[in-house]
Amino acid sequence: MTRRRPNAASLTCLFLAALGLVLGVWQWQRSLYKLDLAEKRARVQATVLQLGKDSEALWQADISAQAWDQQAVRLAGFWRQDRQIYLDNRAHEGRAGVHVLTPLNLPDGSLVWVNRGWAPRMPGSITGSSADQVAQGYVTGQAHPAPDGPQTLQALGQASVMRRIELSQDPNALRQGALWQNFDPEAAGQWLSGSADGQVRVWPLIFWQTSEADDGLVRSLPKVGADAVAMHRGYALQWWLLMLVALFFAWRLSQKDSS
Repeated sequence: MTRRRPNAASLTCLFLAALGLVLGVWQWQRSLYKLDLAEKRARVQATVLQLGKDSEALWQADISAQAWDQQAVRLAGFWRQDRQIYLDNRAHEGRAGVHVLTPLNLPDGSLVWVNRGWAPRMPGSITGSSADQVAQGYVTGQAHPAPDGPQTLQALGQASVMRRIELSQDPNALRQGALWQNFDPEAAGQWLSGSADGQVRVWPLIFWQTSEADDGLVRSLPKVGADAVAMHRGYALQWWLLMLVALFFAWRLSQKDSS
């Protein structure tokens, strides 16, 4: 009787097969998430609420980010330019840049974080006297200033905080002044209040501005349509195809053992 037993080459192929299985499942789950998100966006955008004014939208202590995810809203208030931050390493159409997040002071006294849009910025640390004034503006919060006076705009709620992989645990490396690697709700609350124990009423999600403004920023919502779902499912099928190929080679490369 002849049977096959694994060797180093076949074990490597088995590892690749397992990796393909896991990544394929992950991409398929992403497609289901995007499909659910698209259905939710179509459903909740039928009603547009004005935060801080409509009785249904008044501040509640137990407000949930998920309850407002994909909700279309009208916002009215004043920008808090002094507390603006930038999320670094955000790409748009293959270009590196930042998302500009500015808090808006609503009529009821609560604050809401608004993603005003994307702007290009070369990646890398901003240190030393050689950094130009524009680059330093990302640290001081003066880059892409928000307009003065009362503002009215439309936006869409996004419960996802758009996290990126953090290669350091050092807060000084993750946040250089107003230039942040990721949005941290607790740190953002401290940033707004100016102290670690300050109390501010902040909506627990980011609203992406959808109305146009003459500020030079690019406004592009995360894609959740049929194209995004098909893309993730295509990736899943590719990973599963890799899994099948790896299993075949694992079988072919295993050593024959006669007994």
